[in-house]
Amino acid sequence: MKKIIFLAAIVLIILGVSSCSKFLQEKPMTQLSTATYYKTLQDAQGAINAIYGPIRSDGVFQRQYMQLADIPSDYAYGRGSTAPAGNYQLLDQVNISRVATVWNGLYQAINYANIAIEQIPNITSIAPAIRTELVSEAKFLRAYCYFHLVINWGAVPLYLSTTHTVTKRMPVQDVYTAIVADLDSGEQFLPPVPAEEGRPTNWAAKSFLSLVYLFMGQWDSAANNAQQVIEKGPYSLVQVHQPDDFNNIFGPSANGTSEEIFYLKYNHVNGQGWEWPLNLLWTSSQYAPFGNYVVYEEPNNPFITSWNNNDLRKQFDLFTEYINPATGLVNQLTFPPMLCSKFRDPGATGTAGFANDYPFLRYADVLLIYAEANDMANSGPSSLAIESLNEVKRRGYGYPSNSPSPVDYTSSGWTQQSFRDSVLQERAYEQFMEAKRWQDLKRTGTAAEIILQNKGIKLNPDFLLWPIPQQEIDANPQIGQSNQNPGY
Repeated sequence: MKKIIFLAAIVLIILGVSSCSKFLQEKPMTQLSTATYYKTLQDAQGAINAIYGPIRSDGVFQRQYMQLADIPSDYAYGRGSTAPAGNYQLLDQVNISRVATVWNGLYQAINYANIAIEQIPNITSIAPAIRTELVSEAKFLRAYCYFHLVINWGAVPLYLSTTHTVTKRMPVQDVYTAIVADLDSGEQFLPPVPAEEGRPTNWAAKSFLSLVYLFMGQWDSAANNAQQVIEKGPYSLVQVHQPDDFNNIFGPSANGTSEEIFYLKYNHVNGQGWEWPLNLLWTSSQYAPFGNYVVYEEPNNPFITSWNNNDLRKQFDLFTEYINPATGLVNQLTFPPMLCSKFRDPGATGTAGFANDYPFLRYADVLLIYAEANDMANSGPSSLAIESLNEVKRRGYGYPSNSPSPVDYTSSGWTQQSFRDSVLQERAYEQFMEAKRWQDLKRTGTAAEIILQNKGIKLNPDFLLWPIPQQEIDANPQIGQSNQNPGY
């Protein structure tokens, strides 16, 4: 219920039908940075809610970003117009337009965040501590946007206030510095428990920091932040005994579990739901009444064949046959031959009515971040790093996560590289179809090798970064064609 209320508030704000104001109805957001609008706590909360709108939209994390970020993974294939997103050459014009939509959505959210960050401190009717907390939430969301910009485009314009009209592409390090500063604020001032599920906490900020430092290659900082979450945070793995128990983590009713750190929230109201599951599923099956199988898997792909069949995650995440709801008969998939059922929702109300949430950060992620970062920082894993990796694997096979099991990784004999390889493979299984695998291949410099190994395709290095949108080049005098990413 809290999820529906939170999302409804966002929709009302974006549509400009909030009871407190005609938000965005008469003026564009860039003209709302005046004290005439920001007077009450309700106004401030509305400004925060508005930031979520572009992030959750169809052009970004509701569907399009997920396609563009997961189809290049070594286990996924795109169908129809999405196929060039996974051919590892250069994007065609259709997909160039799609990445431009992602760019626009993220910068729209950044603009909303900057307005909130500047205006909320001026609302004197709100207690100072509440003002600071709200500003920190806006900064967390701004960091979320810049993180996804920098990992996909590299150097990008960096807007940290509403006074900048245009800016050149800033170095990657500068963007990461801004992200860290925003998350430091969140760690210091966000609450330890969310007022509503789907809002960030100080633990979410610390977990996000560990991920950012992992991408920066600052291993000690990544490991230290992750270890603090592991040892002092309020999280634990949801236990699994059979494949369908993963519904307690990824299903439409899972909300505020012990594993949830920061998720984008969706619900059954068609248009407010997640569309990504639609792209993964068959047209109609026991998993959902809707599907268009835009993204599929090949059973003979080495990633799939080497994935142990006893792993309950594989059993839950993938299917080659389905129950036809009209006949009750079991049908075999032909094309595509294999699909993903990880985000299943039999109660989906429409093509954009899946109530599964996007699990951007969960406790399993933090355990794996710690395992990798500790190994890289110390030229080999500590006992806690090995245990963190084992906890995730045990749960994946249905064993209690905190007790030794027959599937445990060995406690000795590791090199730095062999342990990291095992962590990256475990991340691939655990985070299957969560738009994280391709980023792992890029940041570790293994994309070309792994894509050739599992898909037999030679990767063009220019494919690793998305093109700067042409409208940005045309409108921004500090970015010319010579500043475009290579190949475009």
